[in-house]
Formats: sequence, C-alpha cells, structure tokens
Amino acid sequence: GVQDMALLHLPRLLRRLSPQPFHAASAAAACRARSLSAMAPKLRLTYLDMKGFGEPIRLALAIGGLDFEDRRVSSEEIIAMRQRGELAFGQVPVLEIDGEAFLQSQALLRWAGRQAGLYPEELQLRCDAVEEALVDIRRGFIPQWYGVILGRDPITSEKLVPLSEEQKQEVQQKLNESVLPARFSYLEKQLKAAGGPYFCGERLTICDLSFYVLASGVLDGTYVDGVTPSVLDGCPLLKELIGRIAHHPRVKAWNDRAAQGSA
Repeated sequence: GVQDMALLHLPRLLRRLSPQPFHAASAAAACRARSLSAMAPKLRLTYLDMKGFGEPIRLALAIGGLDFEDRRVSSEEIIAMRQRGELAFGQVPVLEIDGEAFLQSQALLRWAGRQAGLYPEELQLRCDAVEEALVDIRRGFIPQWYGVILGRDPITSEKLVPLSEEQKQEVQQKLNESVLPARFSYLEKQLKAAGGPYFCGERLTICDLSFYVLASGVLDGTYVDGVTPSVLDGCPLLKELIGRIAHHPRVKAWNDRAAQGSA
C-alpha cells in the first residue's frame, strides 16, 4: 500500500522538482552570454592612412560588427615607433587586443576573420590558397611601389637595390602584358570552379576581402602606380565579385564613412 502510493505520487513530485535545475541552467547560460558581451576585447588597429595591407583587416572587423579604433599614422611615425621598439617585426599593421600588440597582416586578417565568422575551419584551406595567390601578386608590386628590388630596409626604411629607369619600364611592361593578366586569370578560374558567388562558394571569407581591396585598387589606380585596369579585362567573374563586395551593406557603409573622412 505505502509503496504503491509513493509510486503513484512520483510523477507529480518529479514535475514539481524538474523546473528548478532547468531554470538554474537558463540563468547560467544567460549569465555567460552577458559575460561574453561584457568581455568584448578593446581593439586598436594601427596602419598608414591608405588601404594597402590594413584595409582587409578593417573590413573584416567592420563586417563582424567589432568595434575598433582605426589609428592611422604617417611613415615618419612608423619610423619613430620602430625606434622605440614598438614594432616587433619592424612594420605595420599592428592590432592591439586589450593593450597587447600583435603584428603581421596575414595573421591579423585571419584572427579578425575568425572573430567575424569570415574564416570558418571547413573553408580555411581553400581560402588560404587564394590568399597565397594574392601574396604572389603583391610581391610583384614591390618594384612599382618602391622602384627597387628588395623593398625597404627593415630598420632604416631605406630603399634597397634601386632599379634603373630602363628596368622600371621593363618591369611595368611585364606586369601589364603578361604577369598580372595570367595571375588574375588563375583567380578567375578558381572563382568559376567554386561555383560562386565567392571564392569559397556561397560564403564570404577573408580572401574575398583581400581580393576586393587589391583588385578595386587596380581598377581605380589607387593600389599601385603604372598598372593598367586592362589586366582584368579577361576576368568578368572577378569584376562581378568586386561589385558584389562593394555593395555588401557593411562594406558600403565603411566606404561611405571613409569617403567622408570619418571611417
């Protein structure tokens, strides 16, 4: 009798008790969510007042809705920072996360991409391949940027191994007539193979941002002197991608603020 009565009332007892751990778990989850929101890192990105290697990082942070201080410095300020020992690798960009400085543009872009959901693990190999192809293109720009073979001295910023005027003309011709059309054609094929609309298929990633900054700058002449927009003439899909990213709401908002001088 007593045991039967206990069994009869057991479901009612369990219903009375079960809400308690449920509410406790919900409260704990809400507390964790509030803590994560409160723990958003304080970010400061330092780079030249140009797009260059810093703009893809800025765009990734902006798309991810991550607040950051966009600190823009002059070449003279970079030299002073280097002399004060503030640049571990002698160059910018620098991203300070809660006061701790981190360097190297590709590392910073990947970190920003992870925070913004633009560098998912399952797409990293494909994304990195495009990033490396863009690194190859930028490496070819060194003679155009500096008029030298080796870029700048990592300590003094002195230009190293200057090119003659004849060599500069030869480099520019090769870039426009063969090197860049070929490299962009490789990227065109990658974009087509991915099925679009982005290099990794349906999902926007950091390599799309890197490409956008470089290629849009080639088209409007702001990324590198002496390179003509015609190097992209055989790449209709790449040109569509440039426009697609330019019309992304957060990219457009960022560009609009930059055009007004308040980005």
